[in-house]
Formats: sequence, structure tokens, C-alpha cells
Amino acid sequence: MQKTRSLCARICGQFQVARFAAANGLPETNPPARNKCTKNSNEYKIPPFQNFTNYLFNYHFQSNQPMLTTFDWSEMISFTSIPTEWRLARGKDVKVAFVDTGVNLGLPSLAHLNQVGRKFFVDAEGFSVAKLTGQDPVGEAFGVAGSGHGTLYASLLAGKSPDPAPLDKDLVTGLANAATYYIIKATDKTGEVTTIRHLLDALELSANLGVEVFITGQCISRSEMQFEGLTDADINRVFDLPAVKRMFIFAPLKNRQSAEAWKSLAADHFPSYHPDVFNVAKLPGIFDQVIDVVKTMNVPFFLSGFEGKLLSKTGDAIDMGFSNSGATAIMGGVATLALSFFKQQNDGEVPDKEQFTQLLATCCSSLDAAPGSFAAPTIFKNF
Repeated sequence: MQKTRSLCARICGQFQVARFAAANGLPETNPPARNKCTKNSNEYKIPPFQNFTNYLFNYHFQSNQPMLTTFDWSEMISFTSIPTEWRLARGKDVKVAFVDTGVNLGLPSLAHLNQVGRKFFVDAEGFSVAKLTGQDPVGEAFGVAGSGHGTLYASLLAGKSPDPAPLDKDLVTGLANAATYYIIKATDKTGEVTTIRHLLDALELSANLGVEVFITGQCISRSEMQFEGLTDADINRVFDLPAVKRMFIFAPLKNRQSAEAWKSLAADHFPSYHPDVFNVAKLPGIFDQVIDVVKTMNVPFFLSGFEGKLLSKTGDAIDMGFSNSGATAIMGGVATLALSFFKQQNDGEVPDKEQFTQLLATCCSSLDAAPGSFAAPTIFKNF
């Protein structure tokens, strides 16, 4: 069955109109205006489609062709206070570990990530944190229900439209897609279970790879340590590695709706409890009930108002259900942009954590301003 998209769908980015017309025998001269989102009173409004609508309607609907989606996350973050110079850096010359449930590298937007030396599966036969060949299978398990997890946020960070762009696939452009990505699948062989040991191995592997920004969408209850036979000494050994100490680590809080559950949320989970981790969360709807607790927690960043399209593991563009994992991917991407710009301005030098925290603060609003309704995408700092 062919896919169709509503003409009223909110689409950021650009359709390859001229290429599309040429490939389908349509006129290439005077292509219709491209549709973009604009900002107006903290809401996103679609400008009049005019000729573009007529073009799409006449071609796609009357000829029964699929209407596909393109979405550009760099356009979405342009509505924030993130400096243009950061966005233009695109993450170039930054090494990023993306640690999640795997990524479907067969999708056009993610095919460029399929690089020898950059694919690791911590539960693969013969895996070792010292084995840096990086040729493991990292695909997201199709037997697991749902749209996936790792593929979704990999598209947000690293999606890139191939040239020429395919005419029959949804495409997502990531906000930091010029970075060097190491895809680390941190699950068991079923793709359903992630352990503390998996994440710990991913950290040590990243240190050996010289990773600068570590982004994971996973966190595990610390109570699992005893069942895995892990001690605090095992955890500290990895976090005390010099290369891990130099790394900027971004991880999500566990999603919670109840105010009561926030009291020890960071302290009760790995890697959230460690002071070297930048914990990230979606600004909770019950923020007024938890603000006093939140201000005492190691959660430097809260995000609100972000929305957009992500690629599912099957390649369909779907609406992002904004969660702590999504907030972490966005913040990790922003950090990658900031580090890329900093390195360009400082002959490749990397800032220490305190310098980097203050750099990121320049694109944030105070958490004291957070209570209320925020339609526009905003990053709040809790320090």
C-alpha cells in the first residue's frame, strides 16, 4: 500500500523539487516555492502553499503517487537561542558515541553511518572494549514491537539526505550530521534488554575510541548492580579512566509522571547518579509540584516545546513523542554543535567540563522561568 501525507502536515526542510520534476518528466523551469516552517508568536505556522500545493496535488494525488516527508532538525533548533555559528558547524571534527538499542543503517538518511570501524555491539561474540575493528551488526531488532528507539534518535542527530535524494523514501536531516559517529548497540542478543554492564562497556569502549561526546538514551536502576555482580569499585574504575573523565556524557532521567517518584530519580539510576554525567529531561507537566526537588538534583538541562519527525526502524517518518530520551538526543546534539564550534575557534582544543558547561549555558533560559506553558522550543539550565 502506498503512503500518503496530508498537505497540512508540518514539514521543515526542503523538497528536492527540481530533481523530483526532472526525474518524473515534469517541467524543471520555475519550480514552485519550497515550503518551510516559520515562527510566529511562539507557534509554527505554515506559509501559503500556493503553486507548491497545486503542484503536489496535481502530480501526487491525481497520478496516485506517494507524498513523502522530509524534516530538518537544524531548522527546528533555529527557533531556539542556539547560535547560528553552532548550527553551521554541524558537529564537524567531533567524535560522538551514540549508545542505544541499535540503528537501521539501511535507511537512506542513515546509510552514511555504515562505516567499518564505527559499529559495535557489546553483546556480540568476541566483544572486547579493546577490540576496535568496529564491524559488528548493529541493526535494531525487528522482532521487537514498536517503532524502535535507537533508529529514531540516530535520525535526529545524524540523519543526512543522500544525493541524489530517493523519490520513494522519507528523509530526516539530523542537527549535527557532520560529526564522526560511533554506533554502539547496548542490548543483549534479543535486542530487548540493556544492562548496566552493557552501558559500562560502552563507556570504556568509547574511551578507547577517543570519543568526546557520549550520548545514550538508556538508564538502568542501580538495584540491578547486585544481580549483575557489579560493585561501586567496578563503576568507579571506568569513570576514573582519564579518557572517560574528558568525555561529555549525556543521559536521560527515567521518565516519571508522579511527583513522588522524582525525589531520588537521578540517585537511583545508572549512569544518572554519577556526578560526571549531564542528565537531561523533558520539562515535566507537573513541574510546579517538583521544582523544589528538581533544583537539588543533578539534572543540568530540561527541554520543552520540541517537536518534529523521526525515522522509525522501518523507515517511516513519525511524529516524535517527546520524552527524556528525545530531550537527551537534542541536548547531546546541541553539545556536539557547541564543541565543534569551540574547536574551530581554538585550534582543535577541547574545553574542560566547567568551561563547556558555561558555554552550553549561553543558549539556555533559567529554570526559574520554566513554570507555565512553553510552545516554543526552549532549553532550561538547572545550575
